[in-house]
Amino acid sequence: MKRDMDLIRAMVIALENSHLNGLPDVDKAEFNYHAQLLIEAGLAEGALAPAQRGIPTAALLWRLTWLGHDFADAIRNDTIWNSAKEKVIKPSASWTFGVLLDFLKLEIRRHIPGLE
Repeated sequence: MKRDMDLIRAMVIALENSHLNGLPDVDKAEFNYHAQLLIEAGLAEGALAPAQRGIPTAALLWRLTWLGHDFADAIRNDTIWNSAKEKVIKPSASWTFGVLLDFLKLEIRRHIPGLE
């Protein structure tokens, strides 16, 4: 299964408001896989049921970590997110999560007067 950063974004923003064990219109296996990624990346805390073929059979996310809150703040703005998708997360481009975070930090600085 491929990592879907739009789904990651939706999950992080939704998790700010409440615990999360699924999203409407998102396949359960896809949700569980991405919940596992959020936990592995240190963005969220939660629990995963034993995996079948590498994908947890169930997932519950109960809170964002400090890094998760920073990431939520960085991706909340649609203009900054769309810029990151266009310049970093292109399907043909190679990138890492660290590169994405660095780009988001630079974009935030560009939008804050006096921090350019």
